[in-house]
Amino acid sequence: MIRRIYLFILIPLVGCGNLIEQQSKIAPISQALKNYQKYFSSNQNILNPIEGIWREFVVGTLYEDGNVIQRKEVRNRATWIIIKKGGKYQVLNDYGEQNKYIASFKQGSKKDTYTFNCLYLESKDRIITEARLVNNNRIEMAYDAPQGVIEENYREFVGMEMNRDPEKKLELHWQFNWLKSFPVD
Repeated sequence: MIRRIYLFILIPLVGCGNLIEQQSKIAPISQALKNYQKYFSSNQNILNPIEGIWREFVVGTLYEDGNVIQRKEVRNRATWIIIKKGGKYQVLNDYGEQNKYIASFKQGSKKDTYTFNCLYLESKDRIITEARLVNNNRIEMAYDAPQGVIEENYREFVGMEMNRDPEKKLELHWQFNWLKSFPVD
């Protein structure tokens, strides 16, 4: 009898411990994300399908003199907020800011296509590429990173400092998938 009572108490405690451990691994939601979720919920009927909160997944391929030296997949690399501002769809980070870049999407001439335009403030590099909205819940785009962007992101990508032969040509090709996390149909 005591053994049954002990198990009755122990099993829920172990379950709660696992729940607490799982919750501690989940990043807290910023106040800005909460506010944008409220905005998107209240205005869902008038939003363009590209507007919302997105999670970024990326595959990067690093080339040196045309040879692949590393290929890396990064899941949940970032969270982005896309919201209409004027004739563009502004891209904000999960705090509602554009502190390292100024980025936006502009509706393209074909259905479900957009032009992604991003200026990196530190390196002054600009990226302009076509993005495609797939099933209103995925954005696909790809580009070769400019040299300044490679230098800014090299350590994050390969996990080490940029100690390499400057005579060799370094290229970084990014393939992006942004998955819509809010609002979802």
